[in-house]
Amino acid sequence: MGILMPALTRVKDQAREVSCRANLRQYGVVQGMYLNDFESKFPNPWRSLVATEAPVSGYQRYCRWHDPRYLPDGPLWKYMPEVKVNLCPSFNVLANSYADMHPSHVATNPIDPVYSYSMNAFLGNGDGTGGGYKAKNLAQVTRPHAEVFFFGEENMWSRPGNSNVLNDNALCGDGRDWFGTFHQARKTKDGNLNLGFTNLVFIDGHTDKVTSALKEDTTDNSEKEWGQYEKHSWPSKRRPSL
Repeated sequence: MGILMPALTRVKDQAREVSCRANLRQYGVVQGMYLNDFESKFPNPWRSLVATEAPVSGYQRYCRWHDPRYLPDGPLWKYMPEVKVNLCPSFNVLANSYADMHPSHVATNPIDPVYSYSMNAFLGNGDGTGGGYKAKNLAQVTRPHAEVFFFGEENMWSRPGNSNVLNDNALCGDGRDWFGTFHQARKTKDGNLNLGFTNLVFIDGHTDKVTSALKEDTTDNSEKEWGQYEKHSWPSKRRPSL
């Protein structure tokens, strides 16, 4: 039994990863449908799955993703209202342990995740920074579409250089947010739990698993684009003005 349990755990993990990538492939399909319906314009990243982040006055918007009392009602949700498609099964398993770690969590808000994927904050007409550049429509994405992500996964727990774990629906790859490390996360002897990977769907519709450019040694910028950005975030061939 002691030999079988780790093998069964790996099989379950792999099944969840396959399901997660299948979910994100559906996001790629929905992206094509949405762009076709809206003259190739991307939605607002912060309000792609929810029409408003604060459904009632005084609501803590960072809790919206795990509060089933206020179901998503944003422009992309209308294309895929099935909850399972919007929720990574690996993320859901870990939610009971880590979902309350996001900034400004309100303890009285229920934790029952409804969605777990975040949109690239440098697409659409949101309020991201990005050196003053955002690709509001498909034509403004001048990097190869296979190199720019559309939706991806943020981390569930903080790590050196990253305290803004999943909170809102936008993944700001300019150092405010970083890709997740919870798929196949295995704690090393020195306590490092960030050697896992994340799943992304790219603008061309393909999915892939990638590792975050944020390292335990936060001075290591070797894998960051332009020394600051998470890989696959920046939509332009033009260098950002940091």
